[in-house]
Amino acid sequence: MRRIQFVLAIALMLGGSFLAHRVQTASGVSVSEVEFSGSSDNMMSALLYVPATASAEQPAPGILAIHGYINSRETQSGFAIEFARRGYVVLALDQTGHGYSAPPAFVNGFGGPDGLSYLRSLPYVDKQKIGLEGHSMGGWAVQMAAAATPADYQAMVLAGSSTGTFGAPEGTKDTPKNLLLIFSRFDEFSDFMWGVNIPADIVDSNKLKTVFDTTSRIEVGKRYGNLSLGNARQLEMPSVTHPGDHLSVDTIGAALDWFDLALEHDSQLGSSRQVWYWKELGTLIALIGLALLIFPTVDLLISLH
Repeated sequence: MRRIQFVLAIALMLGGSFLAHRVQTASGVSVSEVEFSGSSDNMMSALLYVPATASAEQPAPGILAIHGYINSRETQSGFAIEFARRGYVVLALDQTGHGYSAPPAFVNGFGGPDGLSYLRSLPYVDKQKIGLEGHSMGGWAVQMAAAATPADYQAMVLAGSSTGTFGAPEGTKDTPKNLLLIFSRFDEFSDFMWGVNIPADIVDSNKLKTVFDTTSRIEVGKRYGNLSLGNARQLEMPSVTHPGDHLSVDTIGAALDWFDLALEHDSQLGSSRQVWYWKELGTLIALIGLALLIFPTVDLLISLH
């Protein structure tokens, strides 16, 4: 029985890992781990997703994607996989003091400015088409990157995040540039982020109205401002929770549509055609295999004792 369980465990681990790998590298995307020195000589770590179409001769648009508090670069994999499949070079960064990036945490703009600088240094990245995407505290990190070098990006997506919080710059009608705010209907941090107790009431938040340059209730899905002037704004509210943004086809789809529009990138792949969840399934299968492999070993050790 244990031999059968051992074989099944190995099969699940290999099969799940293979599925996850194939999804991450779909359409010829290469995924590699990169390290670079930050502004304080601290080591920064990230996963770099490069589509097969990107080259120095034909540079591709780039996106800096940053995770939230007590998370790491892997939590951005859903966004990164779908961006890369559509021809974007994606740098999924570990914030300072998170994942494999050196401590301390919360310094150097959470690592956002250093990440943007590194992304722009890559020869196969189109420096005229740079997007910034951050979830929760990662949203503050990309805002700090934008504030440090405001000419170095063209559009931003904040998911479950806010302006003017925990050191992030206050939002205005002009900054951040071409902003899509994705704030879920069941987000647990609406009071902290936007000053309203109920997430659905964000549409009446005075703080958000300042960013959208309006005195009226904000309409979900309506585009405000002008993309060509860099002051476009839009609010989307998927029916998920704060951490659920990472596992939402609606959240990821909204980000895909926004960057295609704001960065004038024709991905030729609709936002509804997502595959990232198969990677999550593959990882789960491999994890189940690992559990099957470990537990018999634990039983054997107990019996020997």
